[in-house]
Amino acid sequence: MLVEDTVSSSRLDLVAKHGLSILAEADGRRFSFLMDTGPSSDALLHNAEAMGVDLSKTDLILLSHGHYDHTGGLVGVLKHIGKKVLVVAHPKVFDVKLKIGPSLKYIGSPFKQSEVDASGGVILPARNPVTIMKGVTTSGEIERNIPYEKAKGFWTIDEEKFKEDIMPDDQALIFNIKEKGLVILCGCAHAGIINTIRQARKVTGTDKIYTVVGGFHLTKASDERIKLTIKELLKLGPEVVGPCHCTGSKAVRQLTEAFGDRCKPLRTGDTIQL
Repeated sequence: MLVEDTVSSSRLDLVAKHGLSILAEADGRRFSFLMDTGPSSDALLHNAEAMGVDLSKTDLILLSHGHYDHTGGLVGVLKHIGKKVLVVAHPKVFDVKLKIGPSLKYIGSPFKQSEVDASGGVILPARNPVTIMKGVTTSGEIERNIPYEKAKGFWTIDEEKFKEDIMPDDQALIFNIKEKGLVILCGCAHAGIINTIRQARKVTGTDKIYTVVGGFHLTKASDERIKLTIKELLKLGPEVVGPCHCTGSKAVRQLTEAFGDRCKPLRTGDTIQL
């Protein structure tokens, strides 16, 4: 966990920032995938150096969605890497992103796609799942079938009209680990964590869920939604649940009560071996 809202108690030399950046290494660390870049490259690069992580070896970057706290460090980290890097993202990731809180404010990416291109990023703007390597894929645009999982409170400008943003750009990174099942990395799960897991199962053709890590976007969720979400998660039966970022302390507490030792809340500086 390179960037998260809180810091591991054993790593007070690291910087916590509201946002998320996760480095996933696969196949004996031969491949490195960076999911999201936090709100700024300063925090990301500082934490990576302090943790002994060489980001220049990053093979691919996935943007889970277009909010600033997940995209703000992109240009800085690309310049640091100093080579062409594939950046997988939904075509709408650089669209206008707005929120009313209390007044209208911009919460999208702090730069345009042209700046990403100039910094060495090669954008792959795909709506459907992108196969990165054997056993690793993106979810693509996530189908929304769960009634209580609605993306609310966000706005955009579409065809010159002010509209509610249902966050179609929200997606996840999926690892299919032989004999163990799926490891699903979520940015904020604006599409809903259960919808996201269902999408992962559909895309991979694998039902078994091994681990779900990331933001579950339950900070402001109703008690009923949290209850229904945890009930469904228990049915899906992941062996490890790693909530962080926008999951919210109330939901994390209830997840811990429901999953016991299988729930491992994550902070900046934490590492999971799967």
